[in-house]
Amino acid sequence: MKYGVTFRLGLFIACLLLGFMPAAAAQPPSIPVLNYHDVGALTSPYSVTPETLALHFKLLQEQGFHPITPELYRAAVQGQATLPAKPVLLTFDDGYASFYTNVYPLLQQYQYPAMLAVVTSWQQQGAPPDIGALVTWEQLREMEVSGLVTVASHSHNSHRFIAINSFGDRGQALSSREFRNGRYETTAEYSQRLEEDMRQTQAILTEHLGHPAHFYVWPYGEYTSEAVAAAQAASFELTFALDDETSHAGNPAAIKRIIICDNPDERQFLQLLADTPPPLKPLKTAQLDLDLLFHANPLELETNIDQAIDWLQRSQVNTVFLQAFADDQGDGNIRQVYFYTTAAPVKQDVFSHVTARLKAAGFQVYAWMPTLAGQWLTQDNPEDLVQALVPENAGWYKRATPFSPRVHEQLTRMAQDLAAYSPLDGILFQDDLYLNDYEDTSPAAQAAYQAAWGQALTPDSLAQPEFAAKLAAFKSQTLNKLTLDLASEIRKIRPRVKIARNLYALVVTDPQSAAWLGQNYGDFLRDYDYTVILAYPYMEKAADPNAWLTQLADQALAKPDAAAKTIFKLQSYDWNSRRWVAGKTLDEQARTLKQQGAIQLAYYPLNIFSPKPERLPF
Repeated sequence: MKYGVTFRLGLFIACLLLGFMPAAAAQPPSIPVLNYHDVGALTSPYSVTPETLALHFKLLQEQGFHPITPELYRAAVQGQATLPAKPVLLTFDDGYASFYTNVYPLLQQYQYPAMLAVVTSWQQQGAPPDIGALVTWEQLREMEVSGLVTVASHSHNSHRFIAINSFGDRGQALSSREFRNGRYETTAEYSQRLEEDMRQTQAILTEHLGHPAHFYVWPYGEYTSEAVAAAQAASFELTFALDDETSHAGNPAAIKRIIICDNPDERQFLQLLADTPPPLKPLKTAQLDLDLLFHANPLELETNIDQAIDWLQRSQVNTVFLQAFADDQGDGNIRQVYFYTTAAPVKQDVFSHVTARLKAAGFQVYAWMPTLAGQWLTQDNPEDLVQALVPENAGWYKRATPFSPRVHEQLTRMAQDLAAYSPLDGILFQDDLYLNDYEDTSPAAQAAYQAAWGQALTPDSLAQPEFAAKLAAFKSQTLNKLTLDLASEIRKIRPRVKIARNLYALVVTDPQSAAWLGQNYGDFLRDYDYTVILAYPYMEKAADPNAWLTQLADQALAKPDAAAKTIFKLQSYDWNSRRWVAGKTLDEQARTLKQQGAIQLAYYPLNIFSPKPERLPF
């Protein structure tokens, strides 16, 4: 919510909410896949010494692990082979000369198979200076003949970074749309670039090895749905990513690998092999208005970004929810966005630049994006406005109906552009995704009700408890499905993104109010990576803010696994009294939440440009 928004409470009706559950997919076998780079001098965090690699091989043998070939793993994925007990897959990236001198002899000694991924443009023209000498084609052929080494592609010329916007920020070549000659690469041009890169690498591997590669390793672990399609079209049967929570060894489009770094000793290596989930790293989040940073003068913009980064770092923030839209009037009715898109009016294309600056400073960045409050959605189609049965009881945002296929299509295009042209870590869906108990009577909504039950929303039908319950469930399901559809489109381009959605606290403290808002906390916990509860005691006019927060946390955290998936967002500005909340008060409220078991906190808005800005208490 923005500064000028007044939170209105309405009547509620009892409801039964239906959930939207994505279909479960069958998973291939999940095994440890280890990823090494250079084996020699410790010239980077990803180097290991020959002695360390020898120790690792010894430990694998002692612990009863059985290194397998990628061909055997592929057969197991296809259901055509059975894996041995405690299988492990060894992979090495970049084609360092040290693979032949320091790794290959150990493979021979232990009779361990391994996969080596090479960048074919480097093999042809030489690697960048920081990579150094590479294995030769003759050495690659010799190692392949031994049966111990499988050569994979690490791209032809995509192990590099390219310009992604007019500011000159850089992104990984395979997962980014290039900005060149004053314009962005189109989707068709991007796909063609990927396809040509895949074609070239296969042609060169075939020329020098006598056959194409069956396996592809994503440079820097980055990929998109278009990249996966290009790899499949180029006859790559399995592809490999790096550590993350969404690309795993049960996903043949991007098999998870455990990257070996910092020359791990025996204890550290055995921990890696255990492949236990890392301890939860709590999100310490600040929700940042890009309106505050934006300035038409580039120098002023950079100064504002610098000041924001300095304050966020001093507050020990690790995640930023960055406003992707312009809200100059502060009413939440969005008229422009800050990112390149053909689906909405653009104030200025600066979101990707601010995101890149924040990421370079070490923050995760989620795009705080609008949905139904985009005013352009109904500008030419006023019939797509959310309409209330009783007009004076309409919601506080002027929204488009989620029942309109036209609205769905426009939001999809906007979400696709946001993901394509911005290096995101996540998405936070704005709190404009709600429908109160008197909404929605737009033509699209009424048509949906008629199709579902042969009955429209009228005063008489709303008075029927059975219809009211079905209606509330249907609205909640429709809103959830809209966000999940958008998330699916975004993840085709940014597979690793996390999805968060704002939830009104009233839904937690008074579950019956779900009928008024079209939201359900249990559904949110199931459907999204994070639920962001608007823990705004002053907006809720709580007589005792700490007691209210205690009740909110108690009820929210009573659900299984809620602490890991719930972020409590505290208001640092009191919109009713128009005053900033004192740092001492925020600290007390944060402690109150944590005493009840809250793990993850966020704050909004941010008083960055105060003469004496106080740090956020985490």
